[in-house]
Amino acid sequence: MKCLKLSLKNYERIAKNALNKSKGTVIDVYVENEDDIPFWKSLDRGKVALLKQINGIGKAKIVCVDSDYDYLLQNHTDVSKIINENPYIFQTYTYSIENFKCYAESLHGVVVQATFQDEEQLFDYVYFLKSYSSIIYDLFIYSLYHEKEQSKRFTITDFSNTIKLLEQVDISSKGQPELKKLKKSVEKKIATLDKISDKQINKFKEELHKLGVTPENTYLFIKGHTLYDNVVCMFLKPIERHLKSKQYRRISELKKDSKEATNRRKQYEDSVTNIEFVLRNNTNYYDCFLMEKIFSDIENYKQLSKLDNIKHKSIS
Repeated sequence: MKCLKLSLKNYERIAKNALNKSKGTVIDVYVENEDDIPFWKSLDRGKVALLKQINGIGKAKIVCVDSDYDYLLQNHTDVSKIINENPYIFQTYTYSIENFKCYAESLHGVVVQATFQDEEQLFDYVYFLKSYSSIIYDLFIYSLYHEKEQSKRFTITDFSNTIKLLEQVDISSKGQPELKKLKKSVEKKIATLDKISDKQINKFKEELHKLGVTPENTYLFIKGHTLYDNVVCMFLKPIERHLKSKQYRRISELKKDSKEATNRRKQYEDSVTNIEFVLRNNTNYYDCFLMEKIFSDIENYKQLSKLDNIKHKSIS
């Protein structure tokens, strides 16, 4: 198992502000995957394997993991108990880091950065993801309920396959046809599932609401790669194509001289970026309410470290 050791003064922005009083201290930071470097810093293991193999988690050895469903399941599984109770294990609270990168309020900025075009009225990212979330909410509840009961009758994979957008979004109609198709698919799937009593479902919804889940933010808690690849990129890519093509047409229309038009086109091509690259490196999610929970965990870690230092000094 690889271990990445880093000075707390160099820790990624999420920890840098909270841990700066511990300058010079070296900790072992264990996380799940090298793709998570911009968020946690990383290594190459899955969560369950990671938790099983690490001994002595504490002040100088912390673990950073995607929550998956474990935050929402609280103490219903052995892994969720470990993650939710150990103050030296940090979690995303969203399903994964990808959910933060797809934070609705940040997506307009992602488009502007990738295209150098600021057409705010072209697509309402926040409205679309709220609508998407409302459509999948009841099926999400079913999925999580089955996970809580450790039932194989409706798996996370089944749920994720149902909530994918199967076609890229028609931005001229604001994605409404795709949402209508999704709604039909979700309703069809719900009709095939075993009935769970309204009393049980409503109680479960109340429990999840206390943890922050609402019909309008469900997208934050679904499988991150499904959200990233099969929902958000399904509207970001056509938006990127539309805006870049529009700019190329403007250049051609404004510049009668073909050589100058070619130069301007080349300048624009050199200045823009692939939208998936921008999305992958997106960090404009710090005002998401779930980030506050991570900051709170870091503050708690700091307090525990202070108490531990006081105990060691008193003993010595």
